[in-house]
Amino acid sequence: MKWSIERTEWLLAVLALGLGLLTVIGLLGRGLWLDEFWTLASTRPEQSWGQFWMIMANEVHPPLHYLLIQIFEKLGVTDVGALRALNILGVPLVLGAAWYAYRQKALDRGQICVLLALYASSPMFLSTFPDLRAYFLVFSSGIAVAVLARVLLQMELREQRWEWQPLLFWGLSLAIFVNLHYFSTFMGGLMTLALILVKRGRGVVPFLCVSAAAAVPAVLLFIIQSLSSGPDIIDWIQTGRIDAIFVMIDEIWSAGARNLVAFGLSVYVLLLLLERRLSWKDVRDPLVLIAVLIGFFGFLVLANAVRPLIIDRYLIAAGGCIITALALLAGGPQAPRWSVIAVCVFALLSQGRAIYKDTYDKTGWRAGAQTVAGLLEDCQSSRIFTEPTRKSEADYMMTHAVRYGLEYYASRNGFSFEELQKGDTVPAAGKCPNIIWFEHVLDADAGREDFLAEIELEFTGRVEMLRAERSMILINRGAES
Repeated sequence: MKWSIERTEWLLAVLALGLGLLTVIGLLGRGLWLDEFWTLASTRPEQSWGQFWMIMANEVHPPLHYLLIQIFEKLGVTDVGALRALNILGVPLVLGAAWYAYRQKALDRGQICVLLALYASSPMFLSTFPDLRAYFLVFSSGIAVAVLARVLLQMELREQRWEWQPLLFWGLSLAIFVNLHYFSTFMGGLMTLALILVKRGRGVVPFLCVSAAAAVPAVLLFIIQSLSSGPDIIDWIQTGRIDAIFVMIDEIWSAGARNLVAFGLSVYVLLLLLERRLSWKDVRDPLVLIAVLIGFFGFLVLANAVRPLIIDRYLIAAGGCIITALALLAGGPQAPRWSVIAVCVFALLSQGRAIYKDTYDKTGWRAGAQTVAGLLEDCQSSRIFTEPTRKSEADYMMTHAVRYGLEYYASRNGFSFEELQKGDTVPAAGKCPNIIWFEHVLDADAGREDFLAEIELEFTGRVEMLRAERSMILINRGAES
């Protein structure tokens, strides 16, 4: 049987997906960080469902990912690696949407190959899959929503009615997407609005009803959370007006897997289509997705100017729309014959580089705990202290998350600690020094005096400072030691 270029494209795309999955499975045991402890502290298996929903009422995210983790913890799945592995649910969501689009003649072979290669080699895939957070599912469901939007756009172009089957698939994907993160709720709303405008309001009532039903849980919880008198737990975001633009550019580049070939081909094909002045139907769908992205990023730039709210991982909500637009252009019929293979090869090389350099293997809080354990081994009568309420005593969610993380790694490294509060005096050190352990110290350049002023603790004797990733460890020796 003669080998064909089409089989090569499929093979490379499947290899990229397989290599991506093997890479992230190997990262399921990497170190945990604050947001993952936030998830674990919010979904303790021993808490009641009433307690769970009380926590959700004071959250700043929709409930779906927390609910998924809480259900599995109630079923006895408490291992962090196993809970992280639940992100695998996002992969069949993407594959199912791509398969359905192929069956509906909304995506061709080349476009699907580019989609899968970019998906599996994107930092949004490789970095967020091993996280016990919602971001990987946001990324995956965002692709499914964008692909199904393409299906509906192509059906409208062929003057087919939006019947129950495509509307059902759209509604399910949208329900997952918008109930994971409020940035994805906003993106889902923009996608819905774009489809209504393209349809010009004709026969959109069923579509609008399905879309509205999908968003109901997120909208209701947002109203409840807005009425809550809890502390402002996003006041730490300090992204400036100009910085926000650069963060967005970085995330667009990241979403597209930093695939120079895919971006270059997409620009080339788009300019070619516009230059040839082809009919609106030949360029409409990628332009619709690009318009949605412009609306998404444009609004966020304006909102961030009023109140900083942009950080890189929140923009993962736009990742699916970006990848789908790139796939439509770089893998479409107007692209050069070898473009799909070139995109896939670049994706494989990118994955290989990430594996070789261990780009996505993070130590998290493990580094600080191991440093503390090493100091304790050197002088075993040292007392270990920590201050989990550094930010604000009123911010109970942050305190619970930090305390959970400290207890998690202390127990795994065979030591315990005593808690301090702001204004406390650290007991005088004896023969062995006191060890004061802090996690999630964001200011990498914090000097000794500035940090001591921030924590508001009183010391006797000398104080030395060590850094380990985002951990800060103070060694308090006696006055005469």
